[in-house]
Amino acid sequence: MYSLPVRRLKEILTRVVPDATMGAVEELSSTQLPRLYSLSMSDDRKLLLSFAPSLAVRLLRQEATLLSSEATLIYFIANSERRPAEMEGSPHSEIEVPNTPSLSELVPKLLKHSSNNREMAYPYSIFEHTNGAPLSKLSIYLSLPERRLIYKQTGSMARALASLTSPNGTFGTVSQVLVDPFNIAPRTAPPVVGSPTWSEAFNTLFEGILRDGEDMTVLLPYETVRAHYQRLSWRLDAVTIPRLVVLDAGSETNVMVDRKLDESVSGSVEGVKMTGLRCWSQGIFGDPLICDAFESPSEGFLEGWREGDEEVIEDEDHADIRLLLYRCYRAISSIVAEHYRPQPDSSRRELEGRRKLTSALAELDKVDAPMSDALKRARSLSGEPSDAEETSKRQKLDDKRV
Repeated sequence: MYSLPVRRLKEILTRVVPDATMGAVEELSSTQLPRLYSLSMSDDRKLLLSFAPSLAVRLLRQEATLLSSEATLIYFIANSERRPAEMEGSPHSEIEVPNTPSLSELVPKLLKHSSNNREMAYPYSIFEHTNGAPLSKLSIYLSLPERRLIYKQTGSMARALASLTSPNGTFGTVSQVLVDPFNIAPRTAPPVVGSPTWSEAFNTLFEGILRDGEDMTVLLPYETVRAHYQRLSWRLDAVTIPRLVVLDAGSETNVMVDRKLDESVSGSVEGVKMTGLRCWSQGIFGDPLICDAFESPSEGFLEGWREGDEEVIEDEDHADIRLLLYRCYRAISSIVAEHYRPQPDSSRRELEGRRKLTSALAELDKVDAPMSDALKRARSLSGEPSDAEETSKRQKLDDKRV
C-alpha cells in the first residue's frame, strides 16, 4: 500500500486553499481505479483527493491517462461556451426543467491537478467535495419514483454532454482530441491528433481492448469479432458530428446521488437528486449511443434524454447495428478487465460479460450487411462508377452494336 504523504499534502493545500488548514484524512472505498481520500478542512469544507492507481495495478490501454483525461475533460466542460442553456437558437434556452440539475452543477470544481510524479510520487487531482454516495449504495433505499427521477436526471446530463462537440472537429478520446491545459511542458508533449471519422476512432478503441485481451491470452473469439467489425464498421461513418460522451455515465457505481431526509417528519423523503459522477475519466468525442446507459435504457433515462429540442442521434434507422458493436466492446472490456485486475467475484463478472458477448454476437450474425450499399459507398468515395452506371454503359454498347 502506498502511504499518503500527509506533510507534503498539507504544504500543497496551503497554496490551493490558503485560508484553511487540513484536518482529518479518510480513505474512501470505491470501485473506481483512482484512490480517493476525503480531506476535512478547518473551515468545515471537505475536499476530495484523487490519486492515480499504484504501479502495481495493471491498466488497460484506454486507462493509461485516466487522471489527466479526467482533469482535461472537467476543464473543457467548465470553460465551454456551448452550454445547453446558452446555445443559440434554442427555444428552451430560458426554460428550467424542475428537479433537473444543470451541467455546471454536476461537474466538480477542480482546484488542483498535477500529471507528474515529482510532488507526491503519483499524479493527483484535488476537487471540491461532491455530495452524496454512488447510486449502487443507495439504490435499495430509493422508491420507484425516486429511481425514475435519478434516471431522468442522468438522461438530462447525458444529453447536455452530447450538446458539446469536439473543438477541432475530430473524433476520439479526450486525450486524443483535447490539449492538456495542465501540461507544463507542452513542447515535449505528443501532438493532439484525433481521428477524421468515427469508424476510425472507434476502431482504435475497439482494437485496443482486443489487444489487451491478446496480451493476457484471454480466451475470446477475436477473429469473429474483428470480422463482424470489418463487415459493419462502415455504418459508423453515418456519425459525422463528434459529440461528448462519458462512457460510464449510466453506471450505478459512478452516478452520485444525494438523498435528504426531512427530520421533522420521520421517514419522509424531502428530496433526492443526482449530484454528478464519481469519475469523469472515460470521456470520448463520438456517437452518444456508445454511453453504457443506452445498452438497456430505462424509461426515466429516455425521458430525460428526450427533453432536448435538437436531434443528436444520427442515422437512427441503423442505430441498432451500431449499438450491437458497442455492446460487443463493453462486454469484451468487462471480460478483459477481470483478467487484468482479479477480484473475489471476478468469475461471476466474467461469466456475465461472456453472456452479453455471446448474445451480441448472435444478434450480429443475423444482421445482413448490404454489401452492394457498402460497395456503392466505397466507389462513390473513390470515384469509381456504380453498378447502375456499369449496366447503363453496357446497354449503350449493345445498342450501338445492334
